[in-house]
Amino acid sequence: MLETLKIRNVAVIDQAEIPFERGLNILSGETGAGKSIVIEAISLLLGGRASADLIRAGTDEAVVEGVFNTKEIPWLTTRLTTFGFESASDELLIRRTVHRSGKHRIHVNGQLATVSVLQQLCEGLVDLCGQHEHQSLLKAAVQLDLVDRYGGLEEKAAKFSTAFGSWRALTVERDELAAAEAERTRRADFLGFQIQELEAANLEVGEDHRLGLEKQLLQSSESRVQLAESVRLALEDASDKTEGDSAIALLRGAANKLRQLGGLDDRAASIAESVGRALAEAEDAAIALGKYLASNDLDPARLSAVQERLALIAGFRRKYGATTDEMVGTLERLHAEATEIGEASNRIEGLGARIEALAVELLKDGKRLSQARRKVATAFAASVTGELKDLKMSDARFEIECAERGELAAWTASGMDLVQFVVQTNRGDDARPLGKIASGGELSRLMLAVRRVISDRGGIGVYLFDEIDAGIGGQTAFQVGKKLKSVAKHNQVICITHLPQVAAFADHHLSVQKTAQGKRTQTEVVELSGKARQEELARMLGGPALTKKSLENAVELLGLAK
Repeated sequence: MLETLKIRNVAVIDQAEIPFERGLNILSGETGAGKSIVIEAISLLLGGRASADLIRAGTDEAVVEGVFNTKEIPWLTTRLTTFGFESASDELLIRRTVHRSGKHRIHVNGQLATVSVLQQLCEGLVDLCGQHEHQSLLKAAVQLDLVDRYGGLEEKAAKFSTAFGSWRALTVERDELAAAEAERTRRADFLGFQIQELEAANLEVGEDHRLGLEKQLLQSSESRVQLAESVRLALEDASDKTEGDSAIALLRGAANKLRQLGGLDDRAASIAESVGRALAEAEDAAIALGKYLASNDLDPARLSAVQERLALIAGFRRKYGATTDEMVGTLERLHAEATEIGEASNRIEGLGARIEALAVELLKDGKRLSQARRKVATAFAASVTGELKDLKMSDARFEIECAERGELAAWTASGMDLVQFVVQTNRGDDARPLGKIASGGELSRLMLAVRRVISDRGGIGVYLFDEIDAGIGGQTAFQVGKKLKSVAKHNQVICITHLPQVAAFADHHLSVQKTAQGKRTQTEVVELSGKARQEELARMLGGPALTKKSLENAVELLGLAK
């Protein structure tokens, strides 16, 4: 149950701390007093949309806090643990701060949380029944969900929904693969041509760079030979030169003379050694030049082969990459893509087998779920019909029509069932879908009857009714109050109402009052008991001016409710 609601700087509420009790909690007050703000505050605690428009004028942030007693709903303790929140006590504290800057904050038991987590955490904690909720009651999905809730079929329905989602995803994947079969065939042919072309080229990593260097050497062969030969002639003796002209001959002569000089003067010995080393290096250089010249014969055939190979590589650049390294990488990618395309057919076959197996299970589970729903629908309809009779719709008959969608391909995640709520409101009339009912009061009573029946199944912490008694009055309103009291027997109920016949059944009565203080309007929530409660009922019965008669009527109404 919701024990305490604290509101600060929300719309016209400066600060309010609202205590709620077990049983039926009634909030009453003049139109525009701020009752809807209380609903808005509770909605924020459940993960509702936060807007800066909610913040009271002249302030920067609005704060809403709620304390829930979770002792009788152990599933919430488990859910808190699952989301990683503290759950040592039987309390759930939710604090929501809305700031004008847009930096909103959510705390759950003192720990920060996101809106998404808050919504998942609070799902099923409060059942909010608004005065316009009958619009959602017209939706087929909502009607089917109510049937499942009444019959305790939520777990089976969720399991089916998950399996159906898997089946649908696999079916879509298979169909997409099959539809692209022709394109894959064309792509496979093109890949085969490219792979064959690249493999025939037998490219190597770095080959283009190596061939480029070799081409430069081959093209410069004649010039290199001429230069090397002229150097060799300068170093060695040649037939067209005298022996004394070559560098080696001159160095030999100098070395001989330095040896003679060294014999006369020891100081010349080091010079002789230097010239000797120069002579040895010159002779080594001459030998190396001879080998170099021998290895550089002109080879026009090799040059032509290198140029042809480079031309082939150049022709591949636009298609396969700027370098042979990239081309080799392209070949690897083409092989991988070709393999993937080749596996597509196997993938289709594998998907087909999985889809068929899933379909068999879905058909069995879907039919079992449908049969269970039909049994539940009969009991559900009978229970709602009984509630309607208590709500002064004695001739009403509520029914749930169940139809099948046919083939599995036509099913949805909710199963094979097409569920529709229909009602006969007057004797002799045909049963019609809810959307065909003209009276808002009848829809309000129908919604209350459905909620009354659902509440017996448990699982909900708090039922919040926001003026669902709109369009109802007199003796029917009294019956609505009785039904709300009945729902409150095993559930906490918070109800906003303008009807004294409903308010008379309250276990805990709160009045939302708006006053003007200086230049500001202030709303406060006041607990009522004794004479104050009688006066509030008298106001609801006869208007703002309290009279002896209206007070007597209020006392009588309280006595009747009791």
